[in-house]
Amino acid sequence: MKRKLIIPFIAVSALVLTLSVYFAMNITASKKKSGNAAIENQKEKLCCADLKIDHGKVGDNSIYQLDSKWRDESGKTISLAALKGKKQIMAMIFTSCTYACPLILNDMKKIESQTKSKDVNYLLVSIDPARDTPEVLKSFAERNNLDLNKWRLITGSQNGVSELAAVLGFRYKKEKDGSFSHSNIISVLNENGEIAFQHFGLNQSVQDVLNSLK
Repeated sequence: MKRKLIIPFIAVSALVLTLSVYFAMNITASKKKSGNAAIENQKEKLCCADLKIDHGKVGDNSIYQLDSKWRDESGKTISLAALKGKKQIMAMIFTSCTYACPLILNDMKKIESQTKSKDVNYLLVSIDPARDTPEVLKSFAERNNLDLNKWRLITGSQNGVSELAAVLGFRYKKEKDGSFSHSNIISVLNENGEIAFQHFGLNQSVQDVLNSLK
């Protein structure tokens, strides 16, 4: 009699054990699924959240990282970081240039005439610091009717010029007659001094620059 009762008891015990394992596995799977859903939900929130970007932070590719010192047309000593806060339309030139630089300046003045924003300034950097003194730069600005409320002309050391030229991808070489052969580039810098756009060539449409400012 006892023997007959043992078999059903074993069967029932096995069934109870199986059901216990089954429910335990389902609970664990449910918790895991719930946990994964929470993680995915958190990822979605992070992905779609409006990230607060500090537009005042200078990036690693900014010319404002350069610590060279410059003098402007008034003779004031400045760092490039002093230009921070506004977009800059800039070019590297030398004032005694008789061909390419006047054309670059003319293109920049075209941009100025079609840009009404007060958040855009204009910068000319001399590649001939030996001759382009602050007095020469000021005279150049006056001859070309540059509004010094918006335009800035700066001159620095040979090292400062070559360092800035390298960052901008600007190539230049002093010739035997004292003039320079050089790239023809107008660069658009954002408020943090990073290159936003570059216009290459002479006497071409400046619409691409205007588009980059929008």
